[in-house]
Amino acid sequence: MNSDHTGGHHQLAHSNGGGRLAHNRMLVLSLKPHFADAVLAGTKTVELRRIRPRIDVPVTALVYASSPVKALVGTCTVQKVESLSLADLWSHHKSQTGVNYNEFRRYFKGVSVGVGLTLSCAEPLSHRIPLADLRERYRGFRPPQSFAYVDADVGKHMLGLTA
Repeated sequence: MNSDHTGGHHQLAHSNGGGRLAHNRMLVLSLKPHFADAVLAGTKTVELRRIRPRIDVPVTALVYASSPVKALVGTCTVQKVESLSLADLWSHHKSQTGVNYNEFRRYFKGVSVGVGLTLSCAEPLSHRIPLADLRERYRGFRPPQSFAYVDADVGKHMLGLTA
C-alpha cells in the first residue's frame, strides 16, 4: 500500500509486487481470527504463505483478523523469511505453524515451495481497530487477501487510532 494524503484522508493502494522494500515500510498480514489469536498469544510463531513478501527483515507487521472479526488486532515482528521445499518447511516448522499436516497440504496444494515467516514480539492492541474505522480514515483501504505493504508513517498512524 502506498499512501497519498488527500483532503484529511489517506489513500492507500495495495501492492504485492515490486522490488525489495525500504526500511520505511510495514507489512499488513491478513489472518483468520484463530490464527491471529495464536500469533498474538505467541503459540504460532511461523506464518505460512504461498507467495514470498519482498521485505527486508526485521520488519513490523500489522496483524489484521479477517471475517468475522474484521479488525486490526495487533502487531508483531517478522524476523526471518524462508522459501523452502514443502517437505523442509514442514519438517523445520510444523510445531510452530498452528496447522496439522492435512491443513498444510491443502493450503499448499499445487505448489512445490512454501514460505515461512518467523514472527516474534507479538503484541495485541489495547483496542481493536474495526474495518469500518480503517476505511473511514484511510480511503480505499481494503484488507489484503494475504499481505500488503504500508508506509511506516501510515502504519504508525493506524496504530494511533487505538488511543
